Amino acid sequence: MVLPLGLMNIALDWLGTIAITQPSRPSAIRKEGIMSNPISRRSFIKTNALVSAAAAAPRMTRGAVGSNERIHVGIIGCGGRNTFHVRSWLLEAGQQHNATVIACCDIWRQKRSAMAELIKTTYGTEPQQYGDYRRLLENRDIDAVVIATPDHQHCTQIIDAVRAGKDVYVEKPIAMDLDELNRAADAVKETRAVVQHGTQGRSREGAKTARDFLLAGKLGKILRIEESRSFYNPYWNGYGGPEKEEDTDWKAFLMHRAARPFDADQHGAWMGYRDFSTGTCGGWMSHFSDLIHYVTGCGFPKYGWGQGGIYSPTSKAGRTCPDTFTGILEYGEGFTTSYTTHFGNGANDYIMIFGTKGVMHTGAPDGWPNGIEPRVSGEGSEHPEKIEDGIEIELENNLIEGHMENWMRCIRTRELPAANMDEGYKHGVAVLLCDMAMVAGRRMMFDPGKREIRPA
Repeated sequence: MVLPLGLMNIALDWLGTIAITQPSRPSAIRKEGIMSNPISRRSFIKTNALVSAAAAAPRMTRGAVGSNERIHVGIIGCGGRNTFHVRSWLLEAGQQHNATVIACCDIWRQKRSAMAELIKTTYGTEPQQYGDYRRLLENRDIDAVVIATPDHQHCTQIIDAVRAGKDVYVEKPIAMDLDELNRAADAVKETRAVVQHGTQGRSREGAKTARDFLLAGKLGKILRIEESRSFYNPYWNGYGGPEKEEDTDWKAFLMHRAARPFDADQHGAWMGYRDFSTGTCGGWMSHFSDLIHYVTGCGFPKYGWGQGGIYSPTSKAGRTCPDTFTGILEYGEGFTTSYTTHFGNGANDYIMIFGTKGVMHTGAPDGWPNGIEPRVSGEGSEHPEKIEDGIEIELENNLIEGHMENWMRCIRTRELPAANMDEGYKHGVAVLLCDMAMVAGRRMMFDPGKREIRPA
């Protein structure tokens, strides 16, 4: 018997309440153990088969996955980022939280096959393979998905995934358009999905130390924060596309972008094309903005400016994303941030936070994405409580929790993960403010009440 939608949602709400308020209650264990609770979240959804196509799937309210129940993960996008996840972070988090990968999806046949082989050798399972992510979402054995696809696909896939009852880890940037960002945020709120964004700087070693120092007022009033981050070659230069159209699904790649003849370079090096990416604004500034949101505890940016162009001789002909970009944001707390990328020269990578009592450098020797090493000095300050020369920050409680591990734990507890949808929305607004300002050639502002960006 299939329950009517209204009754199904009531029942699922009830099950979710039971799971959340009684987290220690035994739950269904797969064939690895004895069935101790015949009515689990997953078995209930299976028994009452409501989901047909993922895009049209009804809202599902979740309950916690039982402590002994294995989390089944599906991979959407089989490129370099998800290859890293499967080999490293996802593997480590799965070992800690009893999770495994059972399926993978990519429109590019060779990439999909390579990922399937990697999953088989790494996890010891033969994954199901899909060429259409919507078919993967129909698989009711899958609890969660990791999305690492071209930027223009993120929001659509998030919406489809959470409406199909899946929790989501999604790579940044979250969106290329504010309307789709608003729709994705609404879908996550409606379904109560556990969504983690791939802005892992806030979970890196030393990030909490920097946050505690700043929030305690030890740097004084924060005035300005800046990052410079560059390579000799644009990072998208290293990607190639399918040799022939028969190897992929070009229409699926374009998704809601305008139809055009197959272009292997756009398919492989999509990060260098404006139709599919905002370039370093979304690819790198998203990391910077999210880290700043975390360590300062600030709200939304109010205003944004952007400037960029293709100036570097290391840029390949035909690419349309800027190889040089500067984005400036103004926050209501009374400080600004400045992010700059220049390709053609890889020097001058740093993050600096300027306060009335001194300066904080947060870069690590091997680059801040691999760790935050906050170092402070009284440089430039004449404040009576300026930071003393030679002071060192105690790296206490400097490691919060692995980013993927945090997501896995929250799938079970139904807590908000570190880079939850609210935080993803905030970095999405920061990116869009600067990108839209660059395109418009004027300052833009964000109205949080109306959830809109408009000329200032």
